[in-house]
Amino acid sequence: MQNLEAFIYVVYSGSFSKAAEALYLSQPSISARIRSLENDLNTTLLKRDGRKSLLTEAGKNFLPFAEKILEQYQKGIYKLNQQLYIPDQISIGCSNSVSSYLLPEIIPHLINKFPELNITIQSYHSEEVVSKVLNQEVDFGIVREITHPKINSILILNSHVGLYASPDHPLIKMQERMTKEDLSNYEFVFYDHNSTDWLLISRLLEPVKIQRKIIIHVDNMEAAKRLVKKNMGLCFLPEHAVQEELDNGTIVQVPIDCITEVSTKISIIYLNEKEKSPIVELIEELYN
Repeated sequence: MQNLEAFIYVVYSGSFSKAAEALYLSQPSISARIRSLENDLNTTLLKRDGRKSLLTEAGKNFLPFAEKILEQYQKGIYKLNQQLYIPDQISIGCSNSVSSYLLPEIIPHLINKFPELNITIQSYHSEEVVSKVLNQEVDFGIVREITHPKINSILILNSHVGLYASPDHPLIKMQERMTKEDLSNYEFVFYDHNSTDWLLISRLLEPVKIQRKIIIHVDNMEAAKRLVKKNMGLCFLPEHAVQEELDNGTIVQVPIDCITEVSTKISIIYLNEKEKSPIVELIEELYN
């Protein structure tokens, strides 16, 4: 690579002496590197014209390849240095559901890979996290999928939104698939009415007037789950938030016909102007 570098410097400076000065080498060292490169290629790349150095025809043909090789090498060195630099502390902005259900799964992997890392978690609504990322008040965010011209967004999770109930709920005991019309006979816990997920579900269920059966409104997913477990009503929730309860049988999914697939998409977001950090890369790898 040093021989290629010497060749390119001679070409652009126009002389061996100027190339030597730019690379902090002696002129004989530059000459030796050029000779070594020409020997490797079994051709002459440069010819002298007084104090100037000119490209031969072979040199002209080889120059763009030499430039590309050196450019890729330098990019590789830069990328390696980026990977070697790990901050000793990071601040993550995230929605409450991510803080409660995803980060407890992610953080052990981060600490295992980067044991000196100190992590600060700041929970806000997704719109506030976007603002924090734009103002560089957090290093990156993990929120519902968003689009913004100044932000890179990497989808890491596509979590199905389903209808859930207590195992003691009458629907579960019936052991049959429900139609959306059947749901109008049962009471609901209403969670996160501002999310696109709920708005879509609400629109789908609007013909059966499901809103009239909502008896409890909550803005906290954990509260919604606890109410469901106490058999206070049915609730639409993303699968990643109820996985533990599904595993231990304290919450059961209600099978429904004629409901369009709805999902919550979770993304990592960071500023366009920033390089993707090794920490973001590790989180991305966990979900791909």
